[in-house]
Amino acid sequence: MKKQMSAAYQYSWVRLVLNYYTLFETIAEKTQVSEEVMGCCQRLNSLMEAQLSKKNIQSGLLELRGHITRRVETLTSYTDCFQIYAYVLNRLERKFETMPETGLDEEDLVLRLMEFIEAAGDAPVRYERIRNIIEQLPVRLTKQKFFSFIMEGLSVYLGASRKSLEDMMYVLRTESMVSLGPDMEEYQSLYKTLEKLRGADYRTMTAESYEEVSSLYKLACENLTEEAGMYMILQELVNDMCVLALSRQEALVDEKEEAFYQSLVSEILEKFLKEDYSPGDEAFFDKLTRLEGKQEAYYERYLRTELPKENEEGQLDPDFINAVNVDRLLSGSSFAELKQPEENAKQESAEEVKEVDRPWLEQVAGEYFKELETVFSGTSKPVVRAIMAKVLSDLPVYFRSMSEIEDYIRGSLESCLDEEEKETCKELLEELMDYENILV
Repeated sequence: MKKQMSAAYQYSWVRLVLNYYTLFETIAEKTQVSEEVMGCCQRLNSLMEAQLSKKNIQSGLLELRGHITRRVETLTSYTDCFQIYAYVLNRLERKFETMPETGLDEEDLVLRLMEFIEAAGDAPVRYERIRNIIEQLPVRLTKQKFFSFIMEGLSVYLGASRKSLEDMMYVLRTESMVSLGPDMEEYQSLYKTLEKLRGADYRTMTAESYEEVSSLYKLACENLTEEAGMYMILQELVNDMCVLALSRQEALVDEKEEAFYQSLVSEILEKFLKEDYSPGDEAFFDKLTRLEGKQEAYYERYLRTELPKENEEGQLDPDFINAVNVDRLLSGSSFAELKQPEENAKQESAEEVKEVDRPWLEQVAGEYFKELETVFSGTSKPVVRAIMAKVLSDLPVYFRSMSEIEDYIRGSLESCLDEEEKETCKELLEELMDYENILV
């Protein structure tokens, strides 16, 4: 464990320096940074200052990490909503803009799609291809048929743990706009755009209103991407600082090396506190070049040491829990949930081990159907269809045979009488196949 914590400690120091300067450069280059992001940045700088003073900042780091996670969850809710309207606007594009015809024959396309599915070697790849195809096909379903497809998809959870079904329902609710984040109104600009997208009449849309809504959508997506990118940088920095806090006691540290990292962080922090966003001097960049190759070397060293296997004793051992959390923080998943002592988890275990039976599945699905009914009421058909397409693509594959899949694809194309929409769907399906083939 000492070897592993030492490698993690050194790796995170190098990453912290580089990420901290990346944050500094990013803010320096931007003409405007949101108040929310700057507030998180100021909290981070205060914690950085306390860390350099050898203060215990672990609780403050975890609090900031939780705050950033909630912010990103809210932005993810916006992303889910905007994906629905991207689907709608994409299928309206040919009505207002001159675009080349695909020239694809429907029957040929169906056969090509079936070959594409069957060419997938592994079952998970095949299922993923089926879901991607379903997402792009035109949707012409009654609500009853749509609900029956959902029930078919959810039936795979019979006999599984209730927690697994609850996780699936969370995905379906967020991506169908049934469950919107509680803090969404705090992002005034994004919220106003979402309200305008929700209020637009897509069935009688003119070229002028299409252009207006498309411009709003594109601007919102740019702002959303930029904001999320800033939070990702901040979360990586918080994770680096968490690793330092969790591994410090076990790590074997070269004091001169650590003092060098601290001096670099101090220089960046000083510029932040003075709001001096001019580039660092030549001497500073010379120091940064000394870090070249160290990040990769320390990470390889970290990977060469394995975490001891989990056992009952380890569940209560603070050092073991710290090591597990360091591993999660370095896993590449910036928002990975951190492990808590086993006593805190026991309260959930009894409910989680319960299995999904038919009555409970029908109850859970029934509640969701009522929520969908509320969303669908007063929502224009193009938006309802977009929601249906997204939900169907999120479900576990519910087809029993390849012939059922073929019938669904053919039926979807034949039932769509909107030629512009169908042409766009054909184009997207062809792009999907071409992209997957390039990857293979």
